[in-house]
Amino acid sequence: MNLFKSPFWRSVGIISGLIIGAGIFALPYSVNVSGVLWSTFNLILAFFAVISIHLAYGEVVANTQVLHRLPGYAKIYLGKFVGNFGKISSLAGLNVVILVYAMLGGIFLSAIFGGGQFGWSLVFLVVGSSILFLSKANEIGILNIVLTVPLVLAVLYISLLSMSGGKVENISSLLGSDPFFSFGVFMFALSGMSAIADAREVFLEKNNIEAAKGLRSSTIVATVIPLVIYIFFIIGVLMASGKITTEDALSGLSGILGNKILITGAVIGLLATFTSYLAISYDLKEVYELDMGKGKNLSWALAGILPFFLFLIIPKD
Repeated sequence: MNLFKSPFWRSVGIISGLIIGAGIFALPYSVNVSGVLWSTFNLILAFFAVISIHLAYGEVVANTQVLHRLPGYAKIYLGKFVGNFGKISSLAGLNVVILVYAMLGGIFLSAIFGGGQFGWSLVFLVVGSSILFLSKANEIGILNIVLTVPLVLAVLYISLLSMSGGKVENISSLLGSDPFFSFGVFMFALSGMSAIADAREVFLEKNNIEAAKGLRSSTIVATVIPLVIYIFFIIGVLMASGKITTEDALSGLSGILGNKILITGAVIGLLATFTSYLAISYDLKEVYELDMGKGKNLSWALAGILPFFLFLIIPKD
């Protein structure tokens, strides 16, 4: 399919696959807390802040001859101290995020298939690290496209089902109790900067000008797609549950639309978590390889296997 052959869409798949994560479930509640008017302002502000950061970083990535990740670019343009600090913060931050995704993956898999969350988290990590070992940026982009399509359809299904079972009058909180509460949630839910450098790799055959243009366009589209999906989901959930919207959105909907919505929500959560995991773990592997000079196999082992053992030893309660 041309969709899979296109560097543009593979780039979109990498970036949007990271952006659309489990944070989507917190959005309706955050809007309820801030109110519709303030949340609209916060969403616009967060979107332009995030898209500006994405595009600025994309220009750095596309116009630097040597491939790196954030710590490497920080070292080139801001000095060795900042670069070393970036390595430490990136390694710590990315590994923590991977462990969180493993926990979430276990929760969603357990909700779908039954069984213990711990075992499913290990399965999540094993499958993810295996894909990471076999894949390059192009393949990650294609896989994220494949997984994002049913993810989007599932979100739209819940959104439309919620709209049909709800009322516009339920969206009654115009001015909430905490005006800026939703801003931080929107910033988190729209952020995908660490995937920008990964997305640059699908344009390697292009010259700098073409690569910069392609990355710029795909970054905009990849940030707008989650924005549109989030708006549909927020409106649908608020129309259905209104003031009783829960922090995870789904438990509140289950009392209105039935428990079947929890399984659909778990599928959404699993797909969102897994696509984000792939992008984050690939970025971590590239930090080891491109910024720290580790070999390809060692970089994969550190990014794909080390989190598995970290997950085994961290406290679970």
